[in-house]
Parts: sequence; structure tokens; C-alpha cells
Amino acid sequence: MAAVPSAAAPPVPVSPGERWPPLESSPDVFNQLMWSLGVPEDVAEFHDVYSLDADALEMVPQPVLAVIFCFPDPTQDASNPSQHVLITGEKRAVFLEKDDDIARAHLLAASAGDTKLSDDVEEHYICFVECDGTLYELDGMKPGPINHGSSSSKSLLQDAVNIIKATMHNIPNSVNFNVIVLSRKAK
Repeated sequence: MAAVPSAAAPPVPVSPGERWPPLESSPDVFNQLMWSLGVPEDVAEFHDVYSLDADALEMVPQPVLAVIFCFPDPTQDASNPSQHVLITGEKRAVFLEKDDDIARAHLLAASAGDTKLSDDVEEHYICFVECDGTLYELDGMKPGPINHGSSSSKSLLQDAVNIIKATMHNIPNSVNFNVIVLSRKAK
């Protein structure tokens, strides 16, 4: 992993709330994070998905490498007990929490958003990727990847959207949803 250049690197805050502020669900913020972690700017870029309708999905830059879905945190949704999730992966979290380079990149990205930084987090992120013909859901609150069946690099977005729509259907009292994609840049 490439380190964030020290000249541009902000100091790493000591308290966990300051060290890991929530990230705004925005392509600009995610691009800043990715590029700060060393991904070259000419390789990939995050983009908004403006609608889950077929016509809008056709406008999404291809190829899609990953789909990020931000939705109301199921642990915060007391009206839907079936959505409660046990927090797992504590060892992963402790390992990442101690990495100063990741913390600096995270802080830089968090400060790039338009939303005021706050510890009041009511949303949760998951990521969908295709690997070896299988659609996987990556959720830091789960013990490992969730296999959602067959997929391909061409169908990744639509396959993820099918699961996203089902999740949205299970949280009917909210409009706080956002989808962004990571797409490979054309050379």
C-alpha cells in the first residue's frame, strides 16, 4: 500500500471519533480516499448512480468494478428487528484502526465532503464485487463475504441492483439510500 505523502498528510488524531469520521456517500469523497491510498487517478473513478431504472443504469460508465450501497444502518432501525446485525470482524477493525496511513487517507477524504463531520452515523455501507463469476457482498459487519450466486463483469451492476432493491424494500420508512460505482477509466 502506498503511503500518503507526509508533506500533505494531516496529523493523525488520537481519539477514535476524530480518527475515523464518517465518510459522505459521494464519488468525490471516495475518489479522494482511493487516490490517497495510492490508486492512480487514471485507472478508476467513482460515479453516482442517479436511478436504479434500466435507462439510467445504461448511462453508468463501464466497466463497473464495484458497486457501493449506502443505506440506513440496520442496527439503528428499531422498527425492523429482522434487519439487526451483530457486529463482527473486530480483529479486522482493530488492525485497520491502528494503520496511520489509512487513517490519514480516511481523514483527508472525510474532510473533502460537503456534509458537516459528525459522529451521528445512521447509514451503513456495503460493497458488491464480481470475482471468478460470482457476485459477492462485502460488509464489514459480517464475518466474511456473502456469495449471491453467479455474475459477470458485464452483469455486476444489474445483479447488485437486484439485491439493493430488495434491501430498500425491507426498509420502507426511509429514503436515505445512495448507490455509487467504481468504474475503470477508458484508456
